[in-house]
Amino acid sequence: MTIRKHPNVYADLSALHYRPFQLYQSLTLVQEYGAWDKVLFGTDFPFTAVNAPIDGLRGRNGMLEGTALPRLKTDKIEELIFRDTLPLLGLD
Repeated sequence: MTIRKHPNVYADLSALHYRPFQLYQSLTLVQEYGAWDKVLFGTDFPFTAVNAPIDGLRGRNGMLEGTALPRLKTDKIEELIFRDTLPLLGLD
């Protein structure tokens, strides 16, 4: 809610892939609030390899098989992973 309300406040997802359901819940709120542009990709390097959080993001909908829980938009996940964040932060 804070990132949605304040134009200069952002959040990152580093280390959340260790907690799959918390990552899912957080991204569900991001999706409901329309705040995908306020979330930054983080890897938690050097504690994990870059592929671990990417796999964690891409795998969130897979853990929902057999449930009626809402799915995350895969195009938004891909945008989050590949987005150049410096211009987003005004640092280009």
